[in-house]
This record gives sequence, C-alpha cells and structure tokens, in this order.
Amino acid sequence: MSVKDRLQGGFQRLLSLAGTPIHVKHFSTSFGSVWDDDVTLTQVGIDIWTSGIVLPINATRGSHDSVLVEQGKLTNQDIKLFVNGSLLITGSERLVTIGIGSPPEEVYTTIPDGTIAPQVEATRIYKKVFLSRLPLGSLIGQ
Repeated sequence: MSVKDRLQGGFQRLLSLAGTPIHVKHFSTSFGSVWDDDVTLTQVGIDIWTSGIVLPINATRGSHDSVLVEQGKLTNQDIKLFVNGSLLITGSERLVTIGIGSPPEEVYTTIPDGTIAPQVEATRIYKKVFLSRLPLGSLIGQ
C-alpha cells in the first residue's frame, strides 16, 4: 500500500469519526448592462452533500489563520473546513456557498486565496478551506 493510499484512508477515517454534513453549491455571476449594476446568480451543476471537518479559526499569533485575520480576510467568527481533496470547492469565476449541518444552520463562502491543498504523489489528499460567514439574506433568493 502506497503512502498516498494510507493517507487517503486515514483522512477518510477522520471524516467518518469527526465529519459534519456539508452542502456545497456553485453559482455563476452575470452582470447587467454597462449602465446597470444588477448582478444575477445562477446555480451551476447539482447540489453536493458530503462530509467535512469544521474547526474554529486559530488566531494564535504567527499562525496562518492569524495572518488572514490581521489582513482582514477573516474574522474570529469564521471557520476552516477540511474536505476530501477531490471536491471542487473553488473557482475564480464562481461563487461557492457551503452550508454546515443537515439541514444547513449557517451558510459560508470561500475567501479568495483561502484554499490549501497539499499533494502527495500528485494527488490531493485533503483541502483546507477558510470560510467566511454569509449574513442571512445576503444572497437574493437564498
């Protein structure tokens, strides 16, 4: 059994022990005419239900989390999420929302440059995603 296979198996075991249901949706955005600032969100693809490990932000000085807090990209109320490495969770032209729980109690979105996905033997074992909470009503129709 290769290192990659052992790491993937270990991460799957962690998900089965400590995982929380998550609901992932992808949206594309389109803008109105040059004279109109109206933005339309359209869901792309299907809803994805999977599992992830949710942890609070660690704002201990010097940590990667604290750097993002100091830059104003995160607040102490935001979270980090560990998911399977094969899950499509980012996209430069898409808005990704992630609901935590079943049914989702809180809805979050990814932050720019907020995904870390280390590779082993050219395979992503997991993704660490920093999420910012979306206030209720911030997405029209959601």
